[in-house]
Amino acid sequence: MSGFLRVLLGLVLLWGASVVPGGASVPEVGTTGLVAGPLAWATESVSGATHGASVTPDDRIHILLPDGRTLTLEPARHRGFAAFPARALEPLGWQGASHADEFILTHRTGLELAFRPGSPFFWWDEQPVQLVHAPYAFGNDIYLPVQLLVDLFPGFLPVAYQWDPERSELLVEGAVPADADGAADAPATEADRAADPGVADVARAAPDAEDRALVGDRLPRLVVIDPGHGGHDTGAIGPSGVMEKDVALALSLALYRRLSQDPDLEVRLTREADEFVPLWERGGLATQWKGDRPGVFLSIHANSLTDRPTVRGFETYFLSEARTEHERRVAAAENASAEMERPEDRPAAADPLLAEIIRDLRTFDHQQWSALLADMVQSEMGRVHPGPDRGVKQGPFAVITNAMMPSVLIEVGFLSNADEERLLMESEFHDAVAEAVARSVERFFQRYPPGRSDP
Repeated sequence: MSGFLRVLLGLVLLWGASVVPGGASVPEVGTTGLVAGPLAWATESVSGATHGASVTPDDRIHILLPDGRTLTLEPARHRGFAAFPARALEPLGWQGASHADEFILTHRTGLELAFRPGSPFFWWDEQPVQLVHAPYAFGNDIYLPVQLLVDLFPGFLPVAYQWDPERSELLVEGAVPADADGAADAPATEADRAADPGVADVARAAPDAEDRALVGDRLPRLVVIDPGHGGHDTGAIGPSGVMEKDVALALSLALYRRLSQDPDLEVRLTREADEFVPLWERGGLATQWKGDRPGVFLSIHANSLTDRPTVRGFETYFLSEARTEHERRVAAAENASAEMERPEDRPAAADPLLAEIIRDLRTFDHQQWSALLADMVQSEMGRVHPGPDRGVKQGPFAVITNAMMPSVLIEVGFLSNADEERLLMESEFHDAVAEAVARSVERFFQRYPPGRSDP
């Protein structure tokens, strides 16, 4: 990975507190910060139940070590999801230490994982990977999602770790299950490595598209959900104080939950907490995540017309030149976040680049497909939204300029309308909109990519 991309993607790894829909902050649990140095392993039964965490016995993970020991890990649930203290990884060959605002796990092979509490993204040997939940500091420990042990380690390092979901057992390289019938079920040996040259360097291999689980004979299609605004960029604010950034995040999380049920899709969020992500980075992240497979980019927003508080309804945009004063106004409002970015974070001469970007999109037919996706979103939204349907529109939106895939910006309603402001805060409405947008995405992928059928 180039230094530029590392800096660009690294900016998204911001330290941020979790936020619940509606803008109410979730208090941080523990304030001691990162562990000051290498983490010590004291006992063979690693309990996440310290500090009053609630633990479900059925969640216990049994770790089988090469020396014959079996360690029992009881995940904590400080924040509603299963997590474990990073010190539990020391018997598996990992050492943890803090460096500035990062927490680094280093394997004895030299592989490094870099985490930032509050961010779901972490670096796997200089490659970005997304967790389902963000790590966090609690007491004197850093807690990591159990997903790391039961999913990512076995998936990315299959020689070193094997996960048995029926027994909740993690088999570390060199360990043998108590009831093993023979070598067939044992981890790979040095002879196995010699026979398969690709195995030798598996501990150094960074996850990429080739590591992902195939769906049939293809990689899962990608959906990137972009909750608009965030952090110090509140977006529009309704008459009772509801902020666009909170509406966008709540709707995006509902959409993430719905689309994640589809086994044919990989779903990612550009942010899952109240953090500021520069506009120009969001589409760039989506483009990198997509690689060569089909993908779509959905940016979620709420509209506002403070001088016309009776206006309401929903509309969906794709990238092109604005044709009307309304389209220019909406694009200007959503692009205002770019002014909050540092000059070095913004592409030089952004406006002159727009015409060239649009020409490129037309060359690859992304604009045509984006218009189709926008039409499908409007159609499905019309089934659940009280309306009115304000139609498909177009504009020069910074957030979707560099997403090299079909991309739309969805304005789910007007926060400036008191009735619609209340609607936009209802969880039932979030679920209904999520279902509608998910249906549009699934319909779209029945015709996309090109060659499946003509748009």
